[in-house]
Amino acid sequence: MSTHYQTLGIPKEASAEQIKRSYRSRVKACHPDQFPSGSEAHAEAEERIRAVNAAYAVLSNPRKRASYDAKLNKQAAPHSEPEPQHCGQCGKPTGRWHMHTNVALCHACVGTA
Repeated sequence: MSTHYQTLGIPKEASAEQIKRSYRSRVKACHPDQFPSGSEAHAEAEERIRAVNAAYAVLSNPRKRASYDAKLNKQAAPHSEPEPQHCGQCGKPTGRWHMHTNVALCHACVGTA
């Protein structure tokens, strides 16, 4: 899956002017009207122009771009926050992050197991 930045061929730090310039050049290069109607190239150009338009719609709007960047950063580090291990019997947190046993038990359940 490519990002909107890759679709427009720009770095993540691109300015609004760079985004606009890249968008315009991509639209000119892959516009479906440049290809014979009904051809495979025409169909591919329609898909490319949709992707370019979608990328520009997000990246040209500062609010949408900030939200998109946050989503990209979250995808880049999906395991950034570790989660505690939970007891296999009662479901309470065990207070540990990593265990080498198959079933983790909390302090209350250790005596009953």
